[in-house]
Amino acid sequence: MSRRIPSLKALSCFEQTARFGSASRAAEELYLTQSAVSRQIQGLEDWLGCKLFARQKQRLVLTPEGESYLQAIRPALDQLETATLTFLSGGAEGGVLTIAAPPTFGSRCLIPLLPDFRGRHPDIVINFISRIGIPDFDREQIDIAVLFGDGNWPGLDAHLLHGEEMVPICSPKLIENLDYSPKPNNLRDYSLLHIATRPRGWSDWLAASDLTDIDGENGPKFEHFTMAMQAAIAGLGVALLPTFAIEDELANGRIVAPFGPPRASPFHYYATSPVGRSRNPKIRAFMTWLDQRKKQEELTA
Repeated sequence: MSRRIPSLKALSCFEQTARFGSASRAAEELYLTQSAVSRQIQGLEDWLGCKLFARQKQRLVLTPEGESYLQAIRPALDQLETATLTFLSGGAEGGVLTIAAPPTFGSRCLIPLLPDFRGRHPDIVINFISRIGIPDFDREQIDIAVLFGDGNWPGLDAHLLHGEEMVPICSPKLIENLDYSPKPNNLRDYSLLHIATRPRGWSDWLAASDLTDIDGENGPKFEHFTMAMQAAIAGLGVALLPTFAIEDELANGRIVAPFGPPRASPFHYYATSPVGRSRNPKIRAFMTWLDQRKKQEELTA
């Protein structure tokens, strides 16, 4: 007796349209035409006897029935993908591991470590995307997200990755005409450049330096580390940046750090995944590798 299941093409069109909120974007992902995707979704809706999407302005959003059906079929689609990749890799526990991370931390701290992971797990293919903040793990098909905070996020398992030390930096031209060596209390003479993802960065650094009489709240704000660094290089003021983000620029003299030592942030970077997915072989392999690297670093520190 044949199984009462719709075609895999229809399910793929449904899942990708739900992911992007657009039949045209789903079509690009699946190498189909938009009309072909729309026909597959229409056929699936007819087969199920319910509407899966509703249009809101320029976006397709899931109906309650569509959301329920997506959550029900996604584990089965994931299992199909894993089984296929495992077969193609000769039976090893592999698959595609999608990691989302903030762009600067990802490029400067995490990506350089990935060859070691790949050497230990050559059967796991890594997809790396740039993302700040908590993603929609299901809709964006993300396995692991790197988050910055205290390590406590409801519904997420967190593995410590990296600490963060912040230091004030500026263009050498900003201080070249001074007849004295700048000290932390001289920061009151400059515009403080802020980063949107670190709204209390300056206030915390100034408090740790016993400089409570300097306003750490006001000043130009920039979305990313690189934007704040470029603003500092251009001479707009003094930026407070993580040491890992400025090593090359300090070494080549584009910036200097004359206002005081780096100070540890109370927050850290964590590799997170939804609770309940820790038994997934590819996620377990990555988290175990992180824990092993952390232990090695502690032994050699």
